[in-house]
Amino acid sequence: MLNVVTNKNGILRLSAIAGIAIACSCGGNGDTQKATELLEQAQRAYDSKNYETAIALTDSIKNTYPKEIDVRREALHLSTRATEGLTVQRLQQADSLSAVLAVRGDSLQRLMKFVKNPIEGYYVAATTEPSKFFGTNGLQARVSPDGDFYIMSSLKAKSVKSTSVEVSAGGEKAATSTVAHDGERNDRSMGAEVITFMGVECDSLGKFVSTHAGQPMTLTFVGSTTYSMPLPEKQANEIALLYDYATTLRRFKVATLEKERLSRAVEIARNQAARTFVEKDNEQ
Repeated sequence: MLNVVTNKNGILRLSAIAGIAIACSCGGNGDTQKATELLEQAQRAYDSKNYETAIALTDSIKNTYPKEIDVRREALHLSTRATEGLTVQRLQQADSLSAVLAVRGDSLQRLMKFVKNPIEGYYVAATTEPSKFFGTNGLQARVSPDGDFYIMSSLKAKSVKSTSVEVSAGGEKAATSTVAHDGERNDRSMGAEVITFMGVECDSLGKFVSTHAGQPMTLTFVGSTTYSMPLPEKQANEIALLYDYATTLRRFKVATLEKERLSRAVEIARNQAARTFVEKDNEQ
């Protein structure tokens, strides 16, 4: 028992301390209840496989109730489990996407043929005759073994000292980058003006032709002067095919890399979940 008989000042001091303790106890219990309610909401979200919501709720517990150590410890473990679940979901999506792209790539490749070359072979549409292209007028699309899309232009009808080409349809147009005459990528020594446009130099034009496939298109050679002609439908279809194939290969590579990244992330999340596991005491 406390001796409160003789020391009046002591009684007042003990009473004040008791009042503060009661107030702190009430405030703490309130925070504990609120943090626990958030944890229960996060658990329900996790059970429903709504992992992003579960993570957001556990983050809220961490930021709002820093003193609720026990609840925060459980929330941390739940957060790691939710991160694992979310990563597994994304891994499954990446796996499905890569499978779809692989099938599409194979189906498109059946519409093409591989042309051997002393420097580097390349793919063209099965209907293309690469050896007959030079000295003609038009465009030819090719794809390297690594999946790089490129376009070659050939102009014999008129000398315009071409350095780029444009394709227009329906009031819109797209153009390649400019490739200066250098005797190699821009060559005029074989009785025709032949330019090779690589990668980003012709990507927008390839996309444009693919988007407008089936529509009448006009091809314009641009240099010191210009020369325009209808883009042959056969060439337009071949460009669309090769561009689609290159785009599919590029997306497949990205999806494959994403699968590898997510697979590593799943292992990390599982290890974190194991380290943050909290074993609750059995109630007596």
